[in-house]
Amino acid sequence: MTRTKKLLIRYILPLITIVLLLALLGVALFRLSVIQREMHYNSNANMVWVVYYTHLESLRLTDEIQTLALDPAADVDLLFRYQMLLSRLNLLRDGPQARFLDKVGLLSELKTQAVVLDQLEQVLTASPLSAEQLKYLQGTLHDFSAFMLKTSGRAMTAQWEELGAGVDMNRNAVLTILFIMVAILLCSLFVAMQLLVALKRSRENEQVKQQQLELQKQLEHERKVSELYRSFGAMVSHQFRTPLAIIDASMQRLIRAAERMTSAQVIDRAVKVQAATARLTYLIERILKADRLLEQVDIQLQHYSLVDLVEQIITEHSFLTANRQVSFTAENPKNLQALCDPVLASEIIKNFLSNADKYSPADTIIAVHIYHHDQKVCCQVQDQGRGIANTDLEYIFQRYFRADSVADITGTGIGLYVAAELAELQGGRVSVSSQEGLGSIFTLCLPCGFNG
Repeated sequence: MTRTKKLLIRYILPLITIVLLLALLGVALFRLSVIQREMHYNSNANMVWVVYYTHLESLRLTDEIQTLALDPAADVDLLFRYQMLLSRLNLLRDGPQARFLDKVGLLSELKTQAVVLDQLEQVLTASPLSAEQLKYLQGTLHDFSAFMLKTSGRAMTAQWEELGAGVDMNRNAVLTILFIMVAILLCSLFVAMQLLVALKRSRENEQVKQQQLELQKQLEHERKVSELYRSFGAMVSHQFRTPLAIIDASMQRLIRAAERMTSAQVIDRAVKVQAATARLTYLIERILKADRLLEQVDIQLQHYSLVDLVEQIITEHSFLTANRQVSFTAENPKNLQALCDPVLASEIIKNFLSNADKYSPADTIIAVHIYHHDQKVCCQVQDQGRGIANTDLEYIFQRYFRADSVADITGTGIGLYVAAELAELQGGRVSVSSQEGLGSIFTLCLPCGFNG
């Protein structure tokens, strides 16, 4: 499937469907509003009501006149009935009723009837009414009643026609709305299907991402393992080669010239072999000790003064290296407590001091400084040794890694790795900054204690 087709299926078609869905909803609402408006207002029904009450008032007035004709002493109010008739008649003269009468051809006749009725007031105000006047009133109202009957028939017919047309229109509107609702349902189903497909695709993409992450983790793990073996191989190759070469050379010498060698020469060769063997043993013990330390570590965090801890370490170190001068400073010593495991923290600082002593000239000073920084208590060990190349700094805390600048000095490359691991176990971190030829600064930062 081409990219254009995928774009059409995933985005353009759903968008068109949603627009169509909104348009159909708008049409449906419009049609419903039309039906509601037609149901709310029916002009012909209103016309029938006005004609009915106008005719009714004419009949009431006729009845009053008939009563007066039979009994001249009867208590009747002809003027009141006449005014009521005129009020109903006025409704027919204006507005939608007048337009309806004009439409059915009765407006001119209504006006003629209205003129005649307007003239009745002069007759009704006369008192007493003569028999001729009563007869005139009865004849006029009889003609008006006949006109009202004709108008009522026309109004009823128009109402029926309007109702029929309304029923047809409403039926068509309902059918249209039903069609629209079916179309809306289909559009909704299409959109729902697209959503389900998109959800499925999203889950598949998420699974692919998870698989990619797992593969990346596995590749990273393999890379680290490969790097570990490579570093270990390089360390073993370099550090073990010299003592093995000494042992091999000494043994070869003994094999070739044992009979010509004096006892002193044999002893000298044996001492060299013993020293080389001791060096190999030391390297192996260092590696095994580091592994055991990380496997058996038992963290016991507590609030501990880093100043007291460093002072103890420097005191112990001075007994082992009496000729090495170590300076110690601290910023605000009373507020430099750390949340740490004192045993593990001392291992890290001892490693820093041991490396500083090993890789810097004997006549230089090692500077130890403790300070507070960013909710951390930090111990900084600075030497004046060879320094570390910038290309080696990012690998300095990796297992078995040793910088090229100290390749001629015995070491396993595991001490700084252990220091970094122990710091992380305590919620801290280690870092390094260095310049070749000027020395290095190793820093341990631990979380502050309650006085930090």
